[in-house]
Amino acid sequence: MYSTFKHRFLFVTVVLGFPALAGAQIKDLLAEGADAWLSVDEARWQFVDGELHGATAVFDGDKTDPAASTFLVAKESLPDDYIVTMDVTFDRGRYIGVYLDFGQESQSGIWMASGHNLAPDAPENEVERGYIKTVEAGFWIVRATGQLDISPGERIRLGFSRRGDDYSLWNDGKLIATYRKDGGYPAGPLQLRLTNAAARIHRLQLRTGRGRN
Repeated sequence: MYSTFKHRFLFVTVVLGFPALAGAQIKDLLAEGADAWLSVDEARWQFVDGELHGATAVFDGDKTDPAASTFLVAKESLPDDYIVTMDVTFDRGRYIGVYLDFGQESQSGIWMASGHNLAPDAPENEVERGYIKTVEAGFWIVRATGQLDISPGERIRLGFSRRGDDYSLWNDGKLIATYRKDGGYPAGPLQLRLTNAAARIHRLQLRTGRGRN
């Protein structure tokens, strides 16, 4: 299912704030608890005191092992311009990803993730990376990547945005990676995925509005 082509990667590390949205409106995606999400697997996801806690069944599984991942899908579709911001702490692992504008029938859309832990035998000059992939008819291609360091137990802020045709991954206001998809993808619901990880999502917000520079 997971395929990677040789591709010209876009490496981005720019320090700037999250993109502004004119007339922005903010929605708390955790306020309604499980009612805002489809078929919540309570063995893997729990809404606790305004937070969302998630954990996979195993923490060292192969990425294609169903037990190594768990999913959560929102009921409502995302708008045209948006930023999803997430304050999260990883208790195990470091991998959380989101599907944006992803069609279940077409199996096409955008995938952004915080990335996997480095392998024990990784070269000394290798760094942990977040990335953006496109999914086309179930076929995955890495489009952009950038350094993203995550420490267990440390609360961090991730951002996942679409402005026009540009999809971007952020960390604490720093642009990690961006990818332009001409025309974008049709709107779809936000989908969360943990892989070999346990995490506490303290805050999950959707900011909408017309983008501006």
